[in-house]
Amino acid sequence: MDFLVCNLLLDGFCLKRCVFFRTIHTPFFFRLTGMIGSGMPETYELYLLLKYVKSVVDKYDRPIVVPKELSKMINSVNRALKKLMSSGFKDPEELPKDVPKELFEYWDVVAAARENYRNDVEYYFSGNTTSYKAKEVSRMIDNWLDEIELGIKRSFYFATIGYGDDGTSGIPACFFSYDVTDWELNKNRNDKGLPCVNAKAMKVGRFPLFLEGPVRYMKTIEDKEDKMKDVYQRVLTSGLRDKELKMYFLSASLKGQTYDMGRQIAFAPGWLENQSIWMHMSYKYYLQLIRGKLYKEFFSEMRGGGILPFMDAKTYGRSLMECSSFIASSAFPDPSIHGEGFLARLSGSTAEFLSIWKLMFIGPKPFFLNDSGDVEMQLTPAIPSWLFDDPEGEAPAHYDEDGNLIVIFKLFASIDVTYHNKHGGDLYGVPPKKYKVTMADDSVVDVDGPSIPADTALEIRRVKGVKTIDAYF
Repeated sequence: MDFLVCNLLLDGFCLKRCVFFRTIHTPFFFRLTGMIGSGMPETYELYLLLKYVKSVVDKYDRPIVVPKELSKMINSVNRALKKLMSSGFKDPEELPKDVPKELFEYWDVVAAARENYRNDVEYYFSGNTTSYKAKEVSRMIDNWLDEIELGIKRSFYFATIGYGDDGTSGIPACFFSYDVTDWELNKNRNDKGLPCVNAKAMKVGRFPLFLEGPVRYMKTIEDKEDKMKDVYQRVLTSGLRDKELKMYFLSASLKGQTYDMGRQIAFAPGWLENQSIWMHMSYKYYLQLIRGKLYKEFFSEMRGGGILPFMDAKTYGRSLMECSSFIASSAFPDPSIHGEGFLARLSGSTAEFLSIWKLMFIGPKPFFLNDSGDVEMQLTPAIPSWLFDDPEGEAPAHYDEDGNLIVIFKLFASIDVTYHNKHGGDLYGVPPKKYKVTMADDSVVDVDGPSIPADTALEIRRVKGVKTIDAYF
């Protein structure tokens, strides 16, 4: 819940004191580093999290009990938001780079509330609690969501800026920084004995494109294929695309950025954190394509060499069954290692690949509750025709006894599932017309229709009682 409230901030104006690259220069010749910045990825995740919490609160209509310390912070945030709303502040048509006074004051109160909360619970909670009615929580979250949506809108206005980027790409920004332009001394000193100041005003700083910006933004797009496709086309033709490797950079060119940006500037372009190909981040992007039902675009990227095992093995320089931490991009000064993978890594990229595999072969929601509240099962794969029969490939096609093309995979690592593709076309998000479920005792359950009813669906979930599933399209 701390994350829910402390990040209720407007990226593009209101800020959170997160670890970031920017520094503040003061007349006392010391730097207050890594303190003032904002990240849109956290904003998008917060937006999704709040929407989920609201949906649960609205559904079950139960009181929410939180620690007293947290309610103190929530109340401070709500008072600050109420003051901002009552001030009558509206975004002007041309947003200034200087943070408006009303938004700065809002940020200042919210940031202080968060720091006070952290101090209050540094060692323990008091044990006292506060209860909120469900409708009260729902109204609060509605206000928070409205404010976050304003912040997202502002982030598109400020956009990005960098080498070859004039800020008109329309691609979601990832990071913003804030320079303190006015401050006053307070009576405090840090552990080095240096004087501290209170910030009174700030201005917005912009950075180049980072792939994580559109990746996280695409998660917020619901059932709007045109909007997803628009983001994809913009990224495809932007500085995030490595045209030589047909992959995606972690960031666009960082040429011209200062060391204030952090350690990534220390690397040569195309290496590690500076404009290389991070497989984990690239796979996050590909996952959003298939999750957003951009099937043709996703499989085009896959076959184009962006996803293992369709990369060139000689160029990649390691087994096509093994992910790398990063791939040296075409921005690296030495052309001989363009496309070569470095540092074996089996964590993030593998997790994203498993999510991709699930969407390809099983679908987004195999088990669901019907109108009667009973569990049913439905397989909705996203498999291109060339995985059944690839005229350009070396592997032979497989057929069932009726001459239908088939693909077989294991569900829950133990149940053989066979897809029978009568017409041999793409199976993009469509359920089967019928099923044949063979049980462990060799008895057969025939199902007419796109969904498997409750009794059999539950047996499949228990795994042990089912031998095979045949799905016919």
